[in-house]
Amino acid sequence: MDTEDRRREHLPQLAAMDAVLADPVRLVAALVDAEDDEDALRRVRDAFDLTDEQAASVLDLQFRRLHRTARARVAAELAVVRAEWGPALPATLTLSDRRSAVLTVEGGDRRFTGRGLQALLDRVTDHLLDDVAVPRLRPVVVTVAGPADAPVRFTVVPSGSASYEYAEA
Repeated sequence: MDTEDRRREHLPQLAAMDAVLADPVRLVAALVDAEDDEDALRRVRDAFDLTDEQAASVLDLQFRRLHRTARARVAAELAVVRAEWGPALPATLTLSDRRSAVLTVEGGDRRFTGRGLQALLDRVTDHLLDDVAVPRLRPVVVTVAGPADAPVRFTVVPSGSASYEYAEA
């Protein structure tokens, strides 16, 4: 599944969460008289004009999502998924060893360190997500040079996911 497919797949669930979190009183009113899970699904679906799949994702929500900060995060993520994304930005990651690397994006270099390869990749991915992909609304495709067990390429997309490609063994 490519990035655009994942984005399209995630959009209906985020839209449903956004609608329900905007009116939690109506959600609780729809659920309080439900007899069972099936009835709860039907009531949420009907109250918010959702599909069965969207209603099921709403029922999977945790109540900690009802506070303002969590609602704002869902709304922000929905805005990113709905937005038009620009073309992918190419980047390179040169691994000096399993604990240090240099990331080059648009001619700028940034050094990273980590306690191991996975921690290093996590730091680079977090940086690309927070400081490049989301603010610029552009996926970042990173070509990796380094140890054989490192990915050869990975992609970070504005909706918050990353996918890693490894060489065939």
